[in-house]
Amino acid sequence: MSLSIALSGVQAAQTDIDTIGNNIANVSTVGFKQANAEFSDVFSGARSSLGASITPGLGVNAGALPQSFSEGTIKQTGNALDVAINGTGFFQVQTSSGVAYTRDGQFHLDSSGNLISNAGAQVMGFAGTGSSNATATGSSQPIQISTASIPASPTSTAALALNLPSTDGPIDTAATPFDPANRSSYSESTSYSVFDSLGVSRTLTTYFTNTGSSSGSSQWQTNYQLTDASGNVVGSGTGPSLTFDSSGKLTSGSGSITINSLPNGAAPLTISENFAGTTLSDLAFGVDSINVNGSGGGQFTGLSIAPNGAVIGQYDNGATRNFGTLALANFANPQGLTPISGNMWLASPASGVPSVGSPLTAGLGSLEAGAVEGSNVDLSTQLVQLISAQQAYQANVQGINIEQQDITRLLTIQ
Repeated sequence: MSLSIALSGVQAAQTDIDTIGNNIANVSTVGFKQANAEFSDVFSGARSSLGASITPGLGVNAGALPQSFSEGTIKQTGNALDVAINGTGFFQVQTSSGVAYTRDGQFHLDSSGNLISNAGAQVMGFAGTGSSNATATGSSQPIQISTASIPASPTSTAALALNLPSTDGPIDTAATPFDPANRSSYSESTSYSVFDSLGVSRTLTTYFTNTGSSSGSSQWQTNYQLTDASGNVVGSGTGPSLTFDSSGKLTSGSGSITINSLPNGAAPLTISENFAGTTLSDLAFGVDSINVNGSGGGQFTGLSIAPNGAVIGQYDNGATRNFGTLALANFANPQGLTPISGNMWLASPASGVPSVGSPLTAGLGSLEAGAVEGSNVDLSTQLVQLISAQQAYQANVQGINIEQQDITRLLTIQ
């Protein structure tokens, strides 16, 4: 009986040594979670004829190998596509075995533009909206990145907020018609860049002329001139009229300007101008803000991943594009996950179904780009445990040797 007891001890100690060895081997594996061997003692169900159990036990059973899902140390890598989870959750990846889960955020792009893990599995997320604002909606799906250039976006809106000086005297536009070359024909001016449908940048200058007061309201007329990079005029005309009440508050002031013919064959350029927030006062002329849409064509320059999981493409014209939002999953019992190769896990009945969402929602962690989560293995602790496991192994082997010697003596007795 004691041989089987000692043998169970040898087998349990070997399991412990193997488990610790695997932990030590993966001390530098990104996102690795250490396992711990668990054991239970074994007792016979039989009783002696005296009515009380006098069996010391039948040895030890190696039980489960639960993994510890404590967080590892986050290490900076400088690689924009490396991502660490700071908090709760697992990345979702599509494998040949189905959807798997991992804490390994060493991502890169394959030849088809798919965002993939270090094991070659497609990284899952929510579909992008195209804009830089991430919107996590619908079911998760593989995230695909297009490195193609983006077309030009013509300017269509311009919002200007400024202050016009009440000290600027009215100009008789009949006697002094507006002329950009004649400074006395207008009161103030400001310029900003706009883009045509082919992505060519041009300068639009807006001129403000105080045309006098009517019925207690101050009237200002706007004119515009569009010039190319060489200063050549490619369009001009009259813009919206601005009306201010006796308190200097803008009561009307919006409209559109259209340049029908551009020398490079671009489509007509129509810009909706809005002067909300513009004031009339005794302060000097000043521009508070100019917000203009539109951009030239842009070449893809790289990707960035935001703390909320948004995967943002960046372009050399300053534009951005949202390609999707990385999805995170959480489980009621992470220790019930089934480990597979590639530093991944599969869901199981013990783990429960995954709760999927975007980072920073529903208790899920945030993401840190340019970093990875290291292994949570404490090497010093593992080495101490390895010494203890080796001692247990040797002690049980010694027990087998002693039992073997006793049996040999019994067999040699005449």
